[in-house]
Amino acid sequence: AYETPDEGGETLFVSQRAAWDRLEEDEQDRLRPLVCIHDYVFSRSKVAPDAVTPSHAASLPPVRQRLVRRNPANGARNLYVGSHAREIEGWKFEESRALLDGLVEEMTADEHVLTHRWQPGDLAIWDNRCLLHRGAGYDADRFRRRMRQTRVTGAGLTLEE
Repeated sequence: AYETPDEGGETLFVSQRAAWDRLEEDEQDRLRPLVCIHDYVFSRSKVAPDAVTPSHAASLPPVRQRLVRRNPANGARNLYVGSHAREIEGWKFEESRALLDGLVEEMTADEHVLTHRWQPGDLAIWDNRCLLHRGAGYDADRFRRRMRQTRVTGAGLTLEE
C-alpha cells in the first residue's frame, strides 16, 4: 500500500478452508464430488447488466471447477465458491443457487470475516485458491488509494486435482 484513504478502502477476507472445516461430515461427503460452473460474465452482470461487453464475454467462457479443492502442498480441503460460481453441474439452476448462496452466506457471516484496514507500507499475501476477498468502498473524491498488486500463475483448473 502506497496511499490509503482515511475512511473506507479496507479489504475483507474469508477463509474457505475454515468454512469447509465448519461443515458436518455428511455435508462434506455430499459436496466433495460436485463440479461448479464458474462464469466471470455471470458475476460481473450481477454488479451491472452491461458490465461486460459481448466481445469481452466471448473471450471469457465459463469453466468447470471442483466445488471442493485440495491444497497440493498440504492436502487441506476448502470450498471453492465465490461470485463467479454460477451453478452446480447437473443441478437445476434454482437448486444450485440455493446451495451456493447458502454456503457464501454462512462463510461471509460477520464473525468469519477478517477486515484489513490498510496503512501505507502494508503488504498482504494470500492464496486465492482458498480465500475470498473483496474491497470496501471509499470516497474517491476525498481520498486517494494507491496500491500495487502482483499475481502468481496457478496450476490451472481444479478438475485435474
